[in-house]
Amino acid sequence: MRVIYALIALGILLVLIPLFYDNTDSALWLEKTEAHTFFITSSNRRSLLQDNHLMMKQQIEAEEIERVLKLQSLFAESKNICLNGKDPKKWSYEQIVNEFIKGPCAPVILVPGLAGTSLEIEIDCEKLQKESPEVFESCGWQTCNSWYFWYSKPDLEYRLWISTTTSTVGVIQTSSKDHCFGNLMELKYDSATQNHKETPGLKVTYYGNTPSTQKYNECGLGGIKEMTDDYLIKYMMCDYKGFLNIGDLLKNMGYVSGLLFQAIPYDYRKGIQQSEAKQLIRQSISNLNKITGKKAIILTHSLGSLHTLNVLGEMTKQEKQDSIATIMTMGAPYLGSSKAIRAHLGGDPSFLDTFLGMTVGINYFNQNKAINSASSQVDIYPKLTFFQYQNEPWMQEILKRIQQEQEFIQNKTNNVTALPWFPNPKELCTNLTDFQSECLIHMQDLKEYFIEIEDKKFTAQDIEELLANYTINGTLISQYYQNYQSNALNTLQNPEVPFIVLYGGFAQTEYQFKYQRNPYHEVLEKQDFYFPNFTSYAIGDQTVLTSSALTPAIKWIYEHQNGITENPIKVIQYCSNYKGSLQQNLFDSVIDGEKQITQSGYIGLECECLKKGAAISDCKHSCLINDKFVVDIVSQLVRNNQKASIDKTPLNKNQLEDFVKQCSNLQI
Repeated sequence: MRVIYALIALGILLVLIPLFYDNTDSALWLEKTEAHTFFITSSNRRSLLQDNHLMMKQQIEAEEIERVLKLQSLFAESKNICLNGKDPKKWSYEQIVNEFIKGPCAPVILVPGLAGTSLEIEIDCEKLQKESPEVFESCGWQTCNSWYFWYSKPDLEYRLWISTTTSTVGVIQTSSKDHCFGNLMELKYDSATQNHKETPGLKVTYYGNTPSTQKYNECGLGGIKEMTDDYLIKYMMCDYKGFLNIGDLLKNMGYVSGLLFQAIPYDYRKGIQQSEAKQLIRQSISNLNKITGKKAIILTHSLGSLHTLNVLGEMTKQEKQDSIATIMTMGAPYLGSSKAIRAHLGGDPSFLDTFLGMTVGINYFNQNKAINSASSQVDIYPKLTFFQYQNEPWMQEILKRIQQEQEFIQNKTNNVTALPWFPNPKELCTNLTDFQSECLIHMQDLKEYFIEIEDKKFTAQDIEELLANYTINGTLISQYYQNYQSNALNTLQNPEVPFIVLYGGFAQTEYQFKYQRNPYHEVLEKQDFYFPNFTSYAIGDQTVLTSSALTPAIKWIYEHQNGITENPIKVIQYCSNYKGSLQQNLFDSVIDGEKQITQSGYIGLECECLKKGAAISDCKHSCLINDKFVVDIVSQLVRNNQKASIDKTPLNKNQLEDFVKQCSNLQI
């Protein structure tokens, strides 16, 4: 009889287990954050995080305190200044907008760069398992049924970029057998329609645009700041911060996200011509104009600058001048980057690092899947500009300055006359350690080769040959390259509005790569990375060469100073403490109370890297937008005392509430 009772009890237990046991992969070992619960997929990753968790946590918390303290004085000075000192928490949206209309500030649009949007992935378990079983299995998932409690099933969604170290879909892999991340990041390309499609069963969107992350949305701002919760990733890099400080600044000044400023999160895997960013930028410009009666200021970083210039190319001159006050780009790769080609040849080592004796990062399989299916990579291929415009007078000035600077460095001349709006090398621009302090532009002639393979040199004119003969995905990437060219980018079309180019010309930046063997054969045979055997460097911001970031500005300054256009261009050299006679102010004059940019020229901007004890890596390409000096100049720029074309907003209280609640700027 006891045996029967025991069997009955066991049967009841087996029935009850599925009711109380959650077999989603996030429920086995828990690493909780405010927004997510993640599955620790391997013991080495678990110990890697746990053994050093306290140390990393303490350092990150200390850095957060330091970050707040650095910005405290600036924030105190600008508290609710855009609402004339009124507290937005006590007012309706209608009252806030109407006070903003009377205030000194302009509406703002933030456009992040490549990998600058935090991506969230939603899983349709049944569809994924049925139509893409290889993807399903690569993530360690075995079932979609909670009753099969001995199997693992996927959660409904995960943060894909940048996921925690311990996530099933983790961006940091410690094994070459981890294939989940790459399979989830991959886009399927349809050559017939020339469009990308998601893997069936997967939907990628920005963080904040899914059921579990919606409360962190902030109408898109949540998707372009603080892109990870992981202490290890925060400990290893500053890149994850995104628009954190600028977002905090704007909110402190009285801005309301989605109403008075708009972040533009987008799927950066898609190329400029395919991306939703084009529609989101146009829509946000129009809506902010309508709500406030003021022209917008657009702040962009890296690839976001190319998205914005592409949008300008599709607007009429009148549309731009009626709706845009100023654009400031930061670290823009206008002429591309040779690193983009390197990634397609044999992989990108910048996605790998060493921590506690282990190589961690995005392994070969995952890089191959993610990078080679992303047409946005082609948008930052080296451009033909130095070939196409070599006989133009503005390009002749660039080449002349390059030659004169080389002769100056070699003590052959003391007479540098080209580009006279830029400080002369006889003056001092920096006091960075191990860096020439003279005011040198440090541009390169981009007709030079940037890839060398088996003693054969390749320039920007040889990209199609490189793709055809030296990459394992050459046919696919060639289609991207041929189909997605942007005329506005290739011709460096004048923006026709006041424009500011902030660039970094202070750090050694990878430029030329030499491979002793054919990357195609090496990668195909080993199914692993083949990195360059030698790398040469030039000056830039550690990612974008000065020549790439600065050339369009030089062209546009030439056009302004020679009466071809009426739109002034400012060049801001990040990490320059120049205060000589050529140093300009951000605004040049005040007309009818409004601050105006009327002159083209140079501004030297200090950086935290110049301060004692600071690490220059914290001022690199992905991190410079969080520098307190950059944040300060943004604070000045948005306060242009612009007069609105309306006395009060045309939208009523309910319409404005719905506008923010639905994040209408992001609804296409």
